[in-house]
Amino acid sequence: MENILVGINSKYVHTNVAIRYLKKYVEKNSNLKIQMYESSINNNIQKIIRDIVESSPENIFFSVYIWNVEMVFKIVKELRKILPDKKILLGGPEVSYNPTEILKNNVEIDGILVGEGEKVFLNYLTKDIKDVKGVYYRENGEIKFNGFESLIEDLDIVPFPYDDSELEDVHKIVYYESSRGCPFNCSYCMSSIDKSVRYFSLERTKKDLKKFIDIGTRLVKFVDRTFNLRKERYMEIWRFLLENYRENITFHFEINANIFDDEVLDFLKQVPRKFFQFEIGVQTTNPATMKAINRNNNLERLFHNVTFINKNIHLHLDLIAGLPFEDYETFGNSFDYVYRTKCEMIQLGFLKMLQGTEMKEEVEKYGYKYLDFPPYEILENDFISYKDICRLKDIEEVLDFYYNSQKFLRSLDFVVSNFFESPFKFFESIGDFYKKKGYLEIAHKELAIFNNFLEYYREQNFPRIDEFLEYLKFDYLFLGKPGFYPEWIDDRKDKDLYKSIIDKMEFKSAREAHKLTELEKFQINIETGEKESVNIFFDYSKEDTKYYIVR
Repeated sequence: MENILVGINSKYVHTNVAIRYLKKYVEKNSNLKIQMYESSINNNIQKIIRDIVESSPENIFFSVYIWNVEMVFKIVKELRKILPDKKILLGGPEVSYNPTEILKNNVEIDGILVGEGEKVFLNYLTKDIKDVKGVYYRENGEIKFNGFESLIEDLDIVPFPYDDSELEDVHKIVYYESSRGCPFNCSYCMSSIDKSVRYFSLERTKKDLKKFIDIGTRLVKFVDRTFNLRKERYMEIWRFLLENYRENITFHFEINANIFDDEVLDFLKQVPRKFFQFEIGVQTTNPATMKAINRNNNLERLFHNVTFINKNIHLHLDLIAGLPFEDYETFGNSFDYVYRTKCEMIQLGFLKMLQGTEMKEEVEKYGYKYLDFPPYEILENDFISYKDICRLKDIEEVLDFYYNSQKFLRSLDFVVSNFFESPFKFFESIGDFYKKKGYLEIAHKELAIFNNFLEYYREQNFPRIDEFLEYLKFDYLFLGKPGFYPEWIDDRKDKDLYKSIIDKMEFKSAREAHKLTELEKFQINIETGEKESVNIFFDYSKEDTKYYIVR
């Protein structure tokens, strides 16, 4: 009997760790062999159907999430036409909280696995269905359920999910967990449903992490809902990683930055740049909103902690638009707070009404209107209008262009600090500009985004355009050796000085030197902002561009 696990990811670079756990667990505890098939929502649906059919399956199991649920249901309907006698079952968060309704409305589906999957999946494949817990199934026209399967207490019995060959693929993001569950009770989050927190042993965790380091995996994203819950444990893991440091690998953690003490901060200052990446859920700074969603950010402490480590830890800070009591103005205040931390990325998300969450039960209480189909995003509520939500969508897009890209650090800072009372007001303004010009409707190459910034500046009639152009020129040259100069760059290169600099450097040839460097004259000291004529030398020979002021 051929059993196939299907994971349809949101992007090619992602991996589905859930189906890997299921496959490894069953193969460890039985004589069964499990096929695994991965694709992405961007692939052709008929190609996916053909691939599954040609694997000659008897049982087909889909891993279902918010990003793939619509595609999965389409695939299931077509598979049933081609494979009328095969079993098709679903599992995952997007089908776990209304399984009876799903089975009633979709006769093509034979069953739904709910809860923690490893034991449920193994039992379904090796026992009589009447003895299996955690599965909603059909029997004589009725939907049956034998109760929930218990959680795995000793997580170390779950095998490491990856084969070595998978870890060598530098184009893939590898997901990893050292714990399951979350003790917090955020009303919008599905993680709050499982209040217990269980841990893989430190010995097992270190063994797994050493494998990533030795093989050369590029990016490992911990899926622990809050990694830094137990200080003694997480500090031991971090110390282990630091002791085994290797360049060109990054470990990503979702953390609560409120609870770092001075000892943790001092340790994090030692971590090499780009080795750790933190995702921090701020969500809101509005006290009434924090109370309504069961969060308690210590904003002063959080700000101190984030700004203390932002020089060497890559930081992503999250905001959610559409939360209770958060109107357009207070969201702007939350945005400005996060912006001032100087984190690398502001992730502006929109509230999703997810099955099983407390927020889903409060739809009428707060007047929520939201999409009836995935991703179930808010349209409006009693506090923020649909019009304002749309405006925040525009801000989200230009935020990616001009902040999250990290390509406009100098020119953006110049504009925001000189012409706007707050960062949010700037992004509101340039978002309106993009909307008016129709630029939100088209894809943009990198140079176009620079050109649009200059067009925006001129249309706003801001003064000091000569200064702005110097900062914009610096940002453009900092990205890498330009193939050509756009018309707004005044090329004032001192060719003799340029030659004298590269002659002293250890390049293989003059051609290589010119390819990996640039020199340009500026009328502003980029570091001080003072008006003076300086030469800036750009060195692109390493992963990160270096620049030097040459007098």
